[in-house]
Amino acid sequence: MATFKISDESLWRRLEASPYKAFVQKLVSSMETEGYSQSSARSVIYISGRFVEWLEEPGPGSSALDYSAFDRFLKVPTLSHLFGHGERKALRRLRAIMVDAGTIGPAPATTDPIDVTFDRFANHLLHHGYQPKSIIAFGSFCKPFLREVWTCSEGIAHLRAPDILSYVERRAARYSRSSASLMCCCLRGFLRYARAEGLVEADLALAVPKVRNVKQAGLPCYMSTEQLEAVLAGCNRATVAGKRDYAILLLLARLGLRAVEVARLTLDAIDWREGLVRIDGKGGKVATMPLPDDVGMAIIEYIRGGRPRTRARTLFHLVEAPRSPFTSATPVILIARRALHRAGVTGLGRKSHSFRHTLATNLIRAGASLNEIAQVLRHQDADTARIYAKVDVESLRTLSLPWPGGAL
Repeated sequence: MATFKISDESLWRRLEASPYKAFVQKLVSSMETEGYSQSSARSVIYISGRFVEWLEEPGPGSSALDYSAFDRFLKVPTLSHLFGHGERKALRRLRAIMVDAGTIGPAPATTDPIDVTFDRFANHLLHHGYQPKSIIAFGSFCKPFLREVWTCSEGIAHLRAPDILSYVERRAARYSRSSASLMCCCLRGFLRYARAEGLVEADLALAVPKVRNVKQAGLPCYMSTEQLEAVLAGCNRATVAGKRDYAILLLLARLGLRAVEVARLTLDAIDWREGLVRIDGKGGKVATMPLPDDVGMAIIEYIRGGRPRTRARTLFHLVEAPRSPFTSATPVILIARRALHRAGVTGLGRKSHSFRHTLATNLIRAGASLNEIAQVLRHQDADTARIYAKVDVESLRTLSLPWPGGAL
């Protein structure tokens, strides 16, 4: 890794006599370790210097260095042109370094009654075994609800069943059936908690309607063989991003992995001698699958020609600084979405999942049974694979009755 050589004195001039220079140097050093470019480091030094200048300027509240000073700085109208995403992120990191050093205090506790109410509900969920990801989902639906119905004098004590029904009807119109169903589930959970805590008198959870969401009502979205090959060919394998994306897309297409399963893959999950890969699947289930030759070669190409040298065992990493390992399914979903867009493939709904549907569709057309497909896709319920029977048109023809009037 190249060492930073930032010797431009004018960059450091604003910080030269400042007691905060050591914190900025620590931030720049950490950026070097994480693989940021020298231009990014220069930008950090510059914006930090402007922040120190602003602290020293006379003005209401500007000279007080505390946790909120960074937020006040970002809101200065005459400086707004300086703040891109990178600058805002750098200032947040600088603040965290100062908090760790004890130079400024931590974030003050929230006094917003809505935030306080939801935080207590979140702690309740955590105590009862809910995962952080599930609690985030509760927040995405419950917080907008609270902000719309909360009153300063009563909180939510004034709510009645018609209020709940009216809210759900308005909101559900913006969502898909599955999202609307999830919203109702989250609201029921919160309203049960609200009654137990005495925030409301009636059991308003009973007023939340059920959203009719028939499973397997539609057809699986899949690609033709030509479309899939075009998607894979669209990866520029001369670049680091192209090597990584090609390996990820092959894992989706050849093994039918879910996006989160790809994101969770580690170096230790691959048995190169036996040609096997261990999958940490849905519901905590672990499965071992054969590693196809082309998938294995794509992974090797990425490891040798693109994966950063790091102690992290996660297989796939971001290609931009800080080049950190994947921690969620989001990067995989975005990679699949971009690949489909490059190839001009549209109308597939859940982008990364369409590779899984394509594999299953090809399997059933090749004569695989539904049980075999369920095993390959590692379905918890074998009946889940029944949806793929809808795409086996030739087999369905044998079940159809003749038209009473004969052929038209």
